Formats: sequence, C-alpha cells, structure tokens
Amino acid sequence: MRGIAGKLPGGFKNLLAPSKARYPDFIGIGAQKSGTTWLSHNLQLHPEIWMPRLKELHYFNERINDPKNPVSRLHGKITGEGAANRRWRRQVRSRLRRHWNNSSGREFLWDLKYYAGGRGDRWYASLFRPDGEKIVGEITPAYSMLESEIVASVYQKMPRAKIVFLMRNPVERAWSQLVMRFGRSKQRDIATVTEKELRRNFEREGSKSRTDYLRTLEIWSSFYPEDQIFTGFLEDIHFYPEELLNHVYEFLGVDASFRPRGIGERVHARSAGRMLAESAVYLSRLYREELVRLEQRFGGYASFWLYCAERLVENPPEEEYLPYPLWESAMWEQWIKEGPGRPGHQSGPLSSMKIAS
Repeated sequence: MRGIAGKLPGGFKNLLAPSKARYPDFIGIGAQKSGTTWLSHNLQLHPEIWMPRLKELHYFNERINDPKNPVSRLHGKITGEGAANRRWRRQVRSRLRRHWNNSSGREFLWDLKYYAGGRGDRWYASLFRPDGEKIVGEITPAYSMLESEIVASVYQKMPRAKIVFLMRNPVERAWSQLVMRFGRSKQRDIATVTEKELRRNFEREGSKSRTDYLRTLEIWSSFYPEDQIFTGFLEDIHFYPEELLNHVYEFLGVDASFRPRGIGERVHARSAGRMLAESAVYLSRLYREELVRLEQRFGGYASFWLYCAERLVENPPEEEYLPYPLWESAMWEQWIKEGPGRPGHQSGPLSSMKIAS
C-alpha cells in the first residue's frame, strides 16, 4: 500500500472521524436507468456543487441497517452473499486500483470512511465535507422504492432538501434494467436469454417497484412540498439537454448559466440500439394501466409512452427487434403527426406539472 500511503495528508485520523452534521442540500432518488448517471456527471462538474465521487451511497435503503458492531459489519461485507455485499466488494476492488494508480489522499480517506467506517446518521452526514461554500448532495436511484416511514425519517433530518426524480418510459426502463442485470451480474448477452427468463425477470418485484413512478411521487410529496421536487423526463435529456440542466441548476439554486463540456453526450450507456419486439409487447401489456395513469397525470411524453404501448399491444410487430429507445422508431413521428406536434421541454418542479384533463 506504499503507493497509497504516500499520498495521505497529515492528521488523517481526524478526517476519518465523523464530523459536524452536514446533511445533503439535495437528493436524487431515481428512477434507475432514467438518466441519473448523466445527471450526476453534470452536477459534479458545476463549480458550486459538491458530490461524492461514488454516485450511489445507498444509505437509506441499505447501510442504515448495517450491524452496529464494526467487526461484524466488515465481515459481512467481505464474506456475505447478496447484491449489496457483492457490489461493496466490486467497488472496493475498483477503488483500490484507482487509488494505487492515481488518486489524492483526501479522496482515499473519503473511500476509507465510506467502505470501512461506521454507520448511522452522524456517519452519513460526515460524508459531505466540501471545500468552500458549495451545496452538497447525492444520487441513489434505489431511494425511489423507499417506504413511507423511511421517507418520513429523511424529511425529519433534512426538511429543506431538494428532491430530484427522473422518469423514463416504463417499457424502456424495465428492458434497460434487464440488459444491465444480465450483463453485470450474470455476464450474459441479452440475446442468449430465453423469453421465459426475460418474462420472469420483468415480473420481479424489484423491477416493477422501480417503475411505479406515481407511488414514488405520492410518498415523497406527502412529506416534501411539490415545489421542492423536480420531475424530469429522459426524453428531455435526449432532445433538450441544455434546457433540462439549466432548469435543474436553477432548481438547486446555483448558477444556471454554467455549461459543462459534453453536455449532450451519453454517460455509461449500456443498452443496445434495439430491443426484442416480443418483450416490448409483453412489457406494454404489463404496464398498460400504469401508462394510462401517467398519461392522465403528466400528458406530454407520457402520452407518447401510452401511444407506443397501445400500438404494440393492438398490432404486434412482425420484426424480431424494435429501434430503441422508442423515440428512434417510426412511432415517434406518427405520434407527433397524429397528435400534439413536436413537443417542447417538459421537465420542472412537480408543482408546475399540469395535470392532464
């Protein structure tokens, strides 16, 4: 560890100790596979914002329940089964390689505190220690699935926090999650997975709950005022990235004129440019009722999501694959021609979202 140890600043033991509480000024709560990595990347580039290098802290959905005993906690992380422990080991290996090759001492100490440190609210708050007068925050998409009592606890700790929630066509989100799951966890190409396996995974509670956007918004808005909740759409990241980021910066109270380099570039995009038509039809049936409710609540892009689902269910395509995302398909231009015309930017505070009649 000589390469890492030589980078440590003096008095590093004090840096490992929990410091005065500084809860986040904002929290990104998902949804998974809906542009949160792109958003995190562009927020980190803003000179008035500080975020941990690690995108997903998983405090309120996982680490808040870690064992109190540090030996038991660390032993569980090193030897335990389950997605959370496997993720911990994967991240530790990756971060150690990074620190060995090129890293600052302060960054290493933050990682040491996070991966080997304690648990509890004071520990969580100590992870946010920016230099200067910056706002601080984190993004963990799994927070979209939190139960009401946990969100109540979040609100009790940080009632003035801004909440950011991004949405995506449920059909696309479920497909994208599955591509990631088989690629990362099972090391399998999605083309090798049988339709029976795909459907079994689509029906998993974790996949369905990550796509229950109205439940998420209902729970979080029962504690946070709607003007403290920013609701965004993946389509705006594609069609109007500058406008979307301008609105997010403005919502967070930082310089909205800042323009990071590469604003329109995709970040860590895993999904291929096509999806199985059979799966698209199945998912359209699975989420049809949810899509009706989303269209009634938001209109706009949600109307396009419902339009696609209805076309796929009523007239299943003969081809094996569909263009992906679905705005790359012929259905996008058909929807524009038959209905509202080309849409404009739609993301913004939940209080500004007009309920469709």
